Amino acid sequence: MAAIVQDRAGRILICERSDTPGAWQFPQGGIEFGETRQEALAREVLEEISLRRKSYSIAAVRGPYRYRFPAGIKKKGFRGQAHHYFLLRLRGPKSLINTAVANGEFSQARWIRPDEFDLTWLPPMKRRAYRRVLRDFFGATELHD
Repeated sequence: MAAIVQDRAGRILICERSDTPGAWQFPQGGIEFGETRQEALAREVLEEISLRRKSYSIAAVRGPYRYRFPAGIKKKGFRGQAHHYFLLRLRGPKSLINTAVANGEFSQARWIRPDEFDLTWLPPMKRRAYRRVLRDFFGATELHD
């Protein structure tokens, strides 16, 4: 699952990966055994950006959006990923977001308009899925890549 956090002005949160400077994405993660998608969402956004469940509402869910890893690469036995994307409306100040958490997956975060997302911030394998996500949720069709 992946989370698109949106503020009251319509901007969305993107986070820069700690392990790949210049790579920006939405918070995302897997579903652990016995979890529902909503439980995984709550756990992942808390772990990755310190956002508590009471601090957002779920406005929409779409998916799955799929991508494949480059040839010969597998993660946990899989050759790709499928994510359901959750559009979350932030209920409060942006200071609720904190990327300086224990797991350190992200080094920083910023807020952009959906049509400002630059697909070159992503590895090539994810670009098609993100293009579809941004089109389906926000009607963004003129994305740079």
